[in-house]
Amino acid sequence: MRIALDAFGSDARPEPELGALELALAAGIPIDLVGDHSRLRDLLQLRNLSESGRDLRLIHASEQISMDESPARAVKAKPDASLNVAIRQLAEGEVEAVVSAGNSGAILAAALFGLGRIDGVDRPAILTRFPHFDGTTVVLDVGANVECRPLNLVQFAVLGAVFATLEHGLVRPRVAVLSNGSEPGKGTALTRMTAKLLAAHPSESFEFIGYVEPGDLFSGVCDVAVTDGWTGNLVLKAAEGALAVWPRLLGSHPDFRGSRTSVAMLAEQLDPDAHGGAPLIGVDGTVIICHGAASSQALYNAIALARRSATRGLADAVRQAIATHRPLFDAARRP
Repeated sequence: MRIALDAFGSDARPEPELGALELALAAGIPIDLVGDHSRLRDLLQLRNLSESGRDLRLIHASEQISMDESPARAVKAKPDASLNVAIRQLAEGEVEAVVSAGNSGAILAAALFGLGRIDGVDRPAILTRFPHFDGTTVVLDVGANVECRPLNLVQFAVLGAVFATLEHGLVRPRVAVLSNGSEPGKGTALTRMTAKLLAAHPSESFEFIGYVEPGDLFSGVCDVAVTDGWTGNLVLKAAEGALAVWPRLLGSHPDFRGSRTSVAMLAEQLDPDAHGGAPLIGVDGTVIICHGAASSQALYNAIALARRSATRGLADAVRQAIATHRPLFDAARRP
C-alpha cells in the first residue's frame, strides 16, 4: 500500500512533507516522495534517510505549482510539476493514493485531468469532518464547487454516507442538508429542492433527517451534512478560527474551573491537525488534500487516512453507491 506524497505542496515546502515522511516510514507506510530529486536527496541525507526502493522511492519532478497560480492553467502548463507527477503515479497504478498540501484548485484540476470522475458523478467534492463529543460530522462540499445544483447536493449526500460508513463504521448514517433553520420553509431554492428530493427517494444506505443549522455540526445531530462549496468553505474557515481560539479563551478565563490538563485535552481534541486532510471524493482514485499551512503531523494523519481509504476501497464503494442511487439522480436532473 504505497502512498505518493507531493513534496512541494505546502507553504513551507518541503520541510513539513519531510517530517511527515519520517512519521510514515516509522509507521511502516511505503512512500513515493515526489519532487526535485537532487534537492530532496540532499535534505534526506541531513535526516539520515535514503532511498531504499521498498519503503522510500524518490520520484523526480522538475516543476512546482505555487498557491497564487491559476489552478487549471498551471496544471496544464506544468506537466512535470510534483502534483501532476504524483497523480500520474496513481493513474498508472504505482501507488494507491496521493496526498498533497498544495493549491486545492490545482489538486482538483490535476485529479480531474489525470484520473477523471467516477462514472455517474457530476462533480467531485472536498469532504471534511467537524468534531463533536461522540465522534465527527462529515461535511461536504467545503470548497470544490462554488455554485451547485440539487443534483450535486443529493450526490454529495450519497458520497458523504459512503465515507461515513467506511471511515466511521456507521451502518446507516444520518444525512442532513445544511441550512439557516430547521423548518421546511427555510433555506434557498437549492436547499429546499435538495431536501424534497432526498425525502422523496429514501435510501437503504442512509437516513435523511432534514435540515440542520451550522451549530448542529458540533452536536452530533447528524453524521453527514451537505451544502454548496461556497457555504461549506465559509463555515469551515469560521469553525477553524473558533476551534483555534476556544481552548485559549477557556484557559485564560478567571471563572473557568477546569484544570490545565482539561484545557490541553480540549485543545488536542479540537486541533484540525489531528484529523488529517480532506478527501477529494468522486474522482477515480484516492486523493487527500491538506491545508497549505499543514504541519508534519497533519500531513502524516492525511497519509494514514489515505491508506485507510484505499485499503477499504473508497472509490469502489462510491462507484457502487452511485449506481444504486440512479433513480434519485434522474429525478434531480428533471426540470
